[in-house]
Amino acid sequence: MKIEKCGWSEGLTSIKGNCHDFYTAISKDVTYKEIKNLLNSKNIMLIDVREIWEILEYRKIPGSINVPLDEVGEALQMNPRDFKEKYNEVKPSKSDS
Repeated sequence: MKIEKCGWSEGLTSIKGNCHDFYTAISKDVTYKEIKNLLNSKNIMLIDVREIWEILEYRKIPGSINVPLDEVGEALQMNPRDFKEKYNEVKPSKSDS
């Protein structure tokens, strides 16, 4: 699998070498306390990529947006109005962490 830097946003890489396939943030392990502090400070947008059944069974991560993994690539290419309609959240911008 080829992984290359993608121009969509700093810290994102593209798997398969195509910037429209799938993006993943490159980061270190984060503790529960660190995530909680970041979410409270509004300095990050946390996208939970679990499937709907997983959210129903294990509950939503407070402060996160649920976009199932197989929808992430398409979701990030949606216009903001369609994203809001489908996920009931504001679409992340290219500059969001």
